[in-house]
Amino acid sequence: MKTTAVERRAELLRLYTGMPWQSARRRVEAAAPGSLLIPQPDADQMLLEARVMAALAWRRITTLHPWGIEYIDPRPDCLLIRFEADPVEQRDQEETQALDLAEALLPRADEYGDIQGVPGARTHVEGGQVMLRVLDTSASVTLLGLDPDDWLLAVDAQDRHMGTYGMTPCHRDMPARWHPAERPYRRPGRRGTAASAWMTSGLLRRLGLIRTLGAPLAVTGWLGHHERGGGERWIIDPTFAEGAGTTGHRRLMALLAAPGWGLPLAPVDEHCTCHLPPGYSDQCTTVAAGLAERPGVLEVRTIQRHGDCLKRIQEHSPATFAAQQQLALSVPAWVDRWLKRVGSPTSEVPVDTVTNLR
Repeated sequence: MKTTAVERRAELLRLYTGMPWQSARRRVEAAAPGSLLIPQPDADQMLLEARVMAALAWRRITTLHPWGIEYIDPRPDCLLIRFEADPVEQRDQEETQALDLAEALLPRADEYGDIQGVPGARTHVEGGQVMLRVLDTSASVTLLGLDPDDWLLAVDAQDRHMGTYGMTPCHRDMPARWHPAERPYRRPGRRGTAASAWMTSGLLRRLGLIRTLGAPLAVTGWLGHHERGGGERWIIDPTFAEGAGTTGHRRLMALLAAPGWGLPLAPVDEHCTCHLPPGYSDQCTTVAAGLAERPGVLEVRTIQRHGDCLKRIQEHSPATFAAQQQLALSVPAWVDRWLKRVGSPTSEVPVDTVTNLR
C-alpha cells in the first residue's frame, strides 16, 4: 500500500501514463510539490500530439498494449512514446512496429492532394533515438523502442510501397520545407482539428488509463463527426477481458476528468448494460464533452468479453492472450476514495448541443 504523498502521486502517474513504477517515482521526487505531472503543452506541441493520436488510433498490426504503446512520458515541451516490441504472434513479416509506424506517421499526398500521416512531420535519428518533429516549430515526439536502422529501412520500404499507389512522399521530396500539399495544414482551423487538439493530445498523454479496465484485448479509435458547436467527436472502443465491469468504465471516466490529473471533461450521457445478463450486451457507452467552452466530445465504448466469446479469442491467439493478461493495471482502493474526495466536474454543456448521444 502506498502511504506517503510521493508514493501516491507516483502511483497516479503510473496509472495515467503506464510509466514504470521507478520512473514514475523519480519524476515525482524531482517535481515541485503540487506541480502538474501531466502538463498541458503549447499549441504546436498539442496539435502534433493530436495528429499522432489520430494516426495511431487504428493500428494495422496486432498489439498487446493499447495502440501498441507501453507507456507515455509527458513533458511540457515534448512527448516520449515507448512502443512495444514486434507482435508476439507475428503471422506476416510486414507486421512490424517500424513498418506500421512509418506508414501511419510520415506525410504522403494522394492524387487529390489529401495528406495521409502527420502534415509537416519529419523524422530524424538523434542520439540513437527516432525523433518526429514538425517543420518551423519546436514540437517533437520521441519514438522509443524503435531500432534506428530498422526505422530507416522501414521508411524506405514504405516510400517505395506507397509510391506504387501514386502517393507522393512529402517528407522525402521536401525534407526541410513544407510540401505544397501540406501547406493548407500549417494553420489548421478547418473541421475542428485544432479546436479539439486539447482533448486528443490529452487522451494520448493519459493513455495508461485504458489498462485500468482490465486485460486489454484491443483498442481502436476514430473520428465520428464534427459537432455543431465546433470541434470533433472522437470515439474509442477499448475491448478487455471480463473484469472490473461497471466499476471499471465509470472509474475510467472519473479518472479522465479528475481535477489536477485529467481533462476538463464532464459526462453528458451514459448507456450502461453491466446490470444485464451476460451475452445481452457487452458494451457500455459514455459520452463526455469539454467544459469552459472547449470544443470536442469524447465517446468511450467499453466492451467486455466473457464466456464463449472470450474463449474464442483465447483459442485464436493463445500467446497474445496470455501476454495481455499480464498488462492490466491494478487500481488500489485508495484511488477510488481519492476520486470520491476530489469529486467529478458537473457538466456545463447543455445536452442539446451535443449531437447523436447514442
